[in-house]
Amino acid sequence: MKSKTSPHVLVAIDGSEYSRKAFQYACVFARNFEIALVILNVVEEYVDIGYSISKQLERTSKEILHKYEARAKSIGVKSVKTIQTRGRPAEEILKIADRENISTIIVGSRGNYGSSQDFLLGSTSYKLAHYSKCSVIIVK
Repeated sequence: MKSKTSPHVLVAIDGSEYSRKAFQYACVFARNFEIALVILNVVEEYVDIGYSISKQLERTSKEILHKYEARAKSIGVKSVKTIQTRGRPAEEILKIADRENISTIIVGSRGNYGSSQDFLLGSTSYKLAHYSKCSVIIVK
């Protein structure tokens, strides 16, 4: 059962053009409805990368989150929280949405790692649209 705290909007970012557009949309959404914004970056886990590359991905993720948090505050979002996690993006976004009392998830229609299989809609946004318990806004 979800807690009775105020709702939050979550935006997942990965550095792609679509996630930048989703971030802008999420900031305006959070500012206009005066709700808290959660900015999430999922560090994807790859089996075949070494420890030093994995640590570099984490550092880059933290830098991105810091930059986006400052940008959200400059746009006028009053409450901003950042979260970094590791794993598969769709699964992690859904877990965080449940845990953080998210009322709306905002994502780009495609991410950094789109393949020809994801031609019409990215696999992450597709999974979120079908399996999320809350509203999902997919930004093109």
